[in-house]
Amino acid sequence: MENLDLKYIIETIGCQMNENESFDLAETLSHSGILQAKTLQEANIVILNTCSVRAQAEQKAFSFLGRAERIKKENSSVKIIVIGCMAQRIPDKIKKRFKNIDFIAGTKEANLAEKILKLLPFSEQPKSLPKENLCCKLNFGKIVRHITIMKGCNNYCSYCVVPFVRGQEISFDYKKIMNDCVSMVENGTKEIILLGQNVNSYKYGEIDFSKLISKIAKIESLTRIRFMTNHPKDLNDDLIEIMSKESKVCRHIHLPMQSASDKILEQMNRKYTFKHYLNLIKNLRTAMPDISITTDVIVGFPGESQKNFEETLNAIKDIKFDGLYVFRYSQRPNTKAAQIPDDVSLEEKKHRHSVILKESNEISAKIAAAMVNTKQEVLGEKFENGILSARTRSCRKVFITTDKTYLGKQFYAFIKSAKINSLFGEIR
Repeated sequence: MENLDLKYIIETIGCQMNENESFDLAETLSHSGILQAKTLQEANIVILNTCSVRAQAEQKAFSFLGRAERIKKENSSVKIIVIGCMAQRIPDKIKKRFKNIDFIAGTKEANLAEKILKLLPFSEQPKSLPKENLCCKLNFGKIVRHITIMKGCNNYCSYCVVPFVRGQEISFDYKKIMNDCVSMVENGTKEIILLGQNVNSYKYGEIDFSKLISKIAKIESLTRIRFMTNHPKDLNDDLIEIMSKESKVCRHIHLPMQSASDKILEQMNRKYTFKHYLNLIKNLRTAMPDISITTDVIVGFPGESQKNFEETLNAIKDIKFDGLYVFRYSQRPNTKAAQIPDDVSLEEKKHRHSVILKESNEISAKIAAAMVNTKQEVLGEKFENGILSARTRSCRKVFITTDKTYLGKQFYAFIKSAKINSLFGEIR
């Protein structure tokens, strides 16, 4: 069944959680016979999934909505739908600025997919949706799948709006998670990535995060397990142990540091010291010398002196992360940090951002270069135009000229050359 007159496009801004929610929504629309548009101009159902973590993300959303409204003025049948964190935080502001929006719903909206479907003028009515297992209904054979195991956050970092737009932490029933994972694997998935704002604080009854991983690892035909994002205050010995002993768990962890200055960490309300963070790195590398560690860093937080910044820069030089995301601090409404004078100039924030990024890129390039002339175990994820895109257990992409034979397979690739974030290999 196809509703040939309807085509949708989903623009996603933000984190992997948003990407996963957009993916699930796309599956629902496709299940209902709606085709996916290739361009904004081709779509008559335009969905924007928003983010509120940084001001830049909101500006990007406003820009997209401006383009969507111009298309709707030419074709009044176009439906514009706004969802996600920004829609939760400032729905009235969005509706006031963009008067042609047809539907807006935040992160706490129940039965979102069904409400969106009711807005649409179907030529053929869609089949009823399988409510018990929406995340697995289509896209059979997708090799890497995400699954959200919890939502919300209880940490209230002083710079972050997530607790305000996503709410308090709620861990989902592990039995439902297991059922979804089994269904994914039965339909071709080889790698599952567990998602949560603070994934390692998962707890449902007696099942904590480590126990959940142990259960998922028992699924036959599942090759790999990853997870993100972790909070240093909740990373414990049990998780390190299962990472080191369970072969299906990839030896990669994203562990946001944010700053190496105890003064700044306290003002950020991160609930750990740099010494504690450094000890976690030591424990991880002792248990798994080959582990890949990536991180997040914020520069220009209120009160960050040159000395505080240099503490962070020196930590990056010493720890030698495989990669990092560096962000310039921006005030977010309702957060405690917004009450502190934003006393680091934009020019200085840009300078600190570039210094951190340059140092990180140099380190990452050296780590990648050290992998040249080695064999790396990879999983073939995508194939297009004769190029297989695979990924190492350390989460680095490897591009290989071959055929579809290795798609979905785990095998060893010989690394011939490297760039900062990419490797190029061959099968020997």
